[in-house]
Amino acid sequence: MFPHLLQRIISFGTDEKMEQAAVNRIRQINIFYMILVAMLCFSLFWASLTGISILVMESSISLLVILGAYFLFPPSRKPEQSSFLVLVICALLFLTNYLFDLKIDASVVIAFYLLFPLAAVTINGRYGIIVPVVLGVITLAFNSMPFVNEGIHLDLFNSLIFFSGYTMVIIISIFIERSNRELFIRLSSSKDQAESEIVEKDEFISRLSHKLRTSLSNITLINNLVHDDRLSSEQQDLMETLKASTNNLIEDVNNIVEIASPGIIDYKKSIISFDLTRILDEAEGILKSGISGSEEVNIERSDHITHYLIGDPGLLRSLMVNIVKGLSIYKHNQEPVELKIENLRESPSQVRLRFRFRVESELGPDLVTYIDELNRSRGHQSSNLSNAHNLLVESEGALTAKSDGQAAVLYFFQDFTKDPTRSVVEPAQEPQRDSFHKKGIALKNATVLLVEDNVINQKIVLLSLKNQVNQIDVAAHGKEALEMFGLKQYDLILMDIMMPVMDGIVATKKIREIESTSDQHIPIIAVTANALAGDRENCLAAGVDDYIAKPFSAEVLIKKMKKLLT
Repeated sequence: MFPHLLQRIISFGTDEKMEQAAVNRIRQINIFYMILVAMLCFSLFWASLTGISILVMESSISLLVILGAYFLFPPSRKPEQSSFLVLVICALLFLTNYLFDLKIDASVVIAFYLLFPLAAVTINGRYGIIVPVVLGVITLAFNSMPFVNEGIHLDLFNSLIFFSGYTMVIIISIFIERSNRELFIRLSSSKDQAESEIVEKDEFISRLSHKLRTSLSNITLINNLVHDDRLSSEQQDLMETLKASTNNLIEDVNNIVEIASPGIIDYKKSIISFDLTRILDEAEGILKSGISGSEEVNIERSDHITHYLIGDPGLLRSLMVNIVKGLSIYKHNQEPVELKIENLRESPSQVRLRFRFRVESELGPDLVTYIDELNRSRGHQSSNLSNAHNLLVESEGALTAKSDGQAAVLYFFQDFTKDPTRSVVEPAQEPQRDSFHKKGIALKNATVLLVEDNVINQKIVLLSLKNQVNQIDVAAHGKEALEMFGLKQYDLILMDIMMPVMDGIVATKKIREIESTSDQHIPIIAVTANALAGDRENCLAAGVDDYIAKPFSAEVLIKKMKKLLT
């Protein structure tokens, strides 16, 4: 009980969003204030018992001044002023007890004098040494002056020893502060270098995985194109060996993906008008179609939104998917994650919503600790919750965790602008969405747009689909795909992600922006070698309907295409 209370007092005014250096600084100042208050309280108590009225008065006034300084200049908001002010107050206390006889033992006063420079540089850095230096000069100047009720007045020999020692302590304090500052700079540099190396490693593995997967996908598709009835028995054995070797290599690449997954998603912001209900439905669909298992979420809404919202639907979709998946490891049963959406503040043009996720779990304290670690480490970890944290940080938001012992809770806030030109249609009145392709169309008769920058990849995909699709147009990058999309009506789009000029993520978002003004919805399948952690969620959050990672078989791609067209 007492250690917990002490920790709360020391950490008073700190926030989980603060940098660790700022938190340590506030704690140091709080400790200094706490020690000073404790000493003054003890002095007041002892003086009251012994009847030393002058000491009672000094302790009372000093205590009031200290408390007033703390609340007028709180360390959490004004650390520089607060730390400097408490040092000045301490210096005045020491000087008063040195010059006047307040019934405090001289050895105690001198001991505090000698410790003061070390304390000053601890809480106020190199500028903190100014106060002890000024205190030493003033004390030396007044040492030989006569005072009424004078206190400690050293003779020449003792004053020489005392002020020599005091000067030595100041020099040592300066040296310690400089050493600590240099150490902090080196540690910060090492940390930045380590983080940079991690990012470089992740980028290298991402590029390597992309190249390997692209080549393996081509080999796999070519294997499927070679018909066994054209081969001799010996050639069939060789093809089977080639297929087996390819599968082994695919497994090795997948192992690389499992070991090295970058934790930061490169998410591009897109502000458009959107229907919140539709975005929630899409996120639920993504969660139910997860390759690692279906995730259930129960949504309770009390927002009463009647207009379309202007904001980033991709961000909201990605946050919901990552948080629900991240909370799944904290569940102790198969109960779904509960999501409650609340309208906290609404004006004629703006609305603030709170998205509150809750799971029944006894691991709530662990979740709080993990989110706190993410805030301290700037989110450089690889997990769904880390992805959500990073996305919120980029959008100037925050992910907050709480625990009540029986449940783990995460929530965040999002501000949106109302779209006055578009109202949400009631379910009974809502027109049939996606009317363009909901009628169903055979794959053979569909008009497909393939967006792929690599000529070899284009050729292999076209060969794989030539007996399945009559009409396939090819775009070399996202910008060309947008131009073709504006000129021709397509039934389905196969979208590569990593391309020059305009990548697949940006192209998909722009297509969805165009569609937001109509009832059309063209199915888009992300066909990509980007298969590291977060890549699938990033693609789905951008608005693709399905995702297939290279290497893949033509049968799997055809199955996905048929599913979206019927």
